[in-house]
Amino acid sequence: MTEEKELHFAIFFCQQLDPDQDMNRRALEKELGPRITFFPLPCSGRIEALHLMRALEAGADKVYLVTCPVGACRYREGNMRARKRLEYARKLIEEIGLEAERFELVNAAPIGQGSIDTIARELIGRTAGLAASPLNTKKPKESADHTMSHRT
Repeated sequence: MTEEKELHFAIFFCQQLDPDQDMNRRALEKELGPRITFFPLPCSGRIEALHLMRALEAGADKVYLVTCPVGACRYREGNMRARKRLEYARKLIEEIGLEAERFELVNAAPIGQGSIDTIARELIGRTAGLAASPLNTKKPKESADHTMSHRT
């Protein structure tokens, strides 16, 4: 098994992109299991930097934010707001020593021209070379027990 197959992905996306998003994403979730988690949003502009950070904390190696095409947001500025918030989150993770590339914004094709599972497969396919997040490494049980014994 290659390292790429063990990566975990979080995909936040605008629900307006795919009218059948519920069925399409569930099929991919069933196929990939815990390696992928989808977070449908009524509009990508509803995302907050905290949501993206929590996805990393929960075990995602790569977090995608899929927005409507530029100029096609039904709420006018949702995708522009999403971009600003993702950029802010990128600065935050750089400050703690993680790569900004762990967060990526993707403008989808025009609404109705792609399903969320197709978009997700394409995104996962282009992650070659991405290492697992250092946040996902766990301490060996022995060292944790050893640390505890010194505190008593």
